[in-house]
Amino acid sequence: MAYATRADIETLYGPNHLLTLVPADVDVDAAVAIAIESAQAMIDPYLRKRYVLPITVPTPAILKQCAVDIACWQLAPAADRMSEEIEKRAKLRILFLQDVAKGNADIVELTPVPGSDGGGGIVSGGGAAFSAEPRRWRSGELE
Repeated sequence: MAYATRADIETLYGPNHLLTLVPADVDVDAAVAIAIESAQAMIDPYLRKRYVLPITVPTPAILKQCAVDIACWQLAPAADRMSEEIEKRAKLRILFLQDVAKGNADIVELTPVPGSDGGGGIVSGGGAAFSAEPRRWRSGELE
């Protein structure tokens, strides 16, 4: 499931927005499809650290916004088409995704990866649990 569509971009930024980003000799539908696929490929590594992929619920609004803004940024590679606002939006979305990956922001609609709840433990693929809690020795015994 794609995180966003051409219709999402047009709903958020108007039907002419894409025409300002894509050169006249480029197929807008093909360019948008590639940009959205590329945006999702940028988003997934951040999500994968904490959430089960692929997403099986409707795309959360914040992920849709991230996909739209990153796709628009990718569609406007030329300096004459890249506005400060497009670049700013994309950078803000990437910062948000970095916060998600670090555990500083949550996307409550998504299913957490087991062991990624921020409780200090990490579960390996083999089922072994590791803890970051320090151990202390007193009189030759582990506390």
